[in-house]
Amino acid sequence: MNVDPGNAADTPFEVHNPPQEPRRVHVPQDELNAQISAPAHSSNDTASFEQQLHDLTLDDVDSVYPTSASLPLAAPFATASSSSGPGAAASETGRYPAPSFVGARAQLAATLMGATLQELKNEIALAEKQSARWTRAADNGVDRDRIYDNIAASTYLKLHRFQNQDSDCKPRTEATTSAISHVRNTARDHSSIGDPLERYPLDLARQAGWHMRGKTASPFVSLVEDPSKLSVSRDHWSRAIANNANMLHTYVVPKSAVWTPDDVLSSIGLAMNVEDSDNIDGDVDLMCSLGRTPTSETERLFLGGNLETYRVASEDNPFKRKTGE
Repeated sequence: MNVDPGNAADTPFEVHNPPQEPRRVHVPQDELNAQISAPAHSSNDTASFEQQLHDLTLDDVDSVYPTSASLPLAAPFATASSSSGPGAAASETGRYPAPSFVGARAQLAATLMGATLQELKNEIALAEKQSARWTRAADNGVDRDRIYDNIAASTYLKLHRFQNQDSDCKPRTEATTSAISHVRNTARDHSSIGDPLERYPLDLARQAGWHMRGKTASPFVSLVEDPSKLSVSRDHWSRAIANNANMLHTYVVPKSAVWTPDDVLSSIGLAMNVEDSDNIDGDVDLMCSLGRTPTSETERLFLGGNLETYRVASEDNPFKRKTGE
């Protein structure tokens, strides 16, 4: 568990849960530009988010998702409007129904931009308005709640963290680097060497491993899936966090930003090199140490300095011990 033994009673707890492999996307630049060229949403947050999509280059898309499992994006509006006849236009737009367009935009927002749940809702609403330009009202059929529920369930993970202050959710290093920036950087590292067997780059996997063993000067933040299990952990420091923290915060984060103990362990095991005399002993020690970490705590690691943007709830710590207990 990533706890500083010297300050167990006041040390904010951190947690980790790894991401499911994000859906791979390949989007032609002209289609991407057509889809995001609509006027900004009335919300300032959505306007800013829309600008981020505008700024996303084709290289960014390909580097994060190098394979071409294409999402069903809507046809460029210009193509449909300039068709030689009504039949051609109907055929073109018929291939890209409004629900597919809205769902694709929502998937891009979640996976390529690391959208918060509120940003995801805003993006779905905006995409529905855009689809009305080329879809007849009778054929729209967009179920925004269903699209939102599907994307939220498949792409996000609910995690919890024991804290004393709202600000106790920052990593000790790289605190200004967002989660989605880390995801893109990791994807670029992997794409530069092909398709590696290990889930995470070795250097970061080592940092994640030592973070779980208490060396928390890292770019990670610890969370748990089930806070009740931490309160009865066999680990003294983990139990102290759950029993002494003032608050319990809930976050819903993109799975792509979450690291699991199993994937960290396997990444180190697959990438370690017996001929690397400078690191092999440390890697073996770390793997042995991780192997003894209690899995019942459901600890997960969040890689990024913007965890607070994904907070959805907070409450008084229900597991806090009363004075004298």
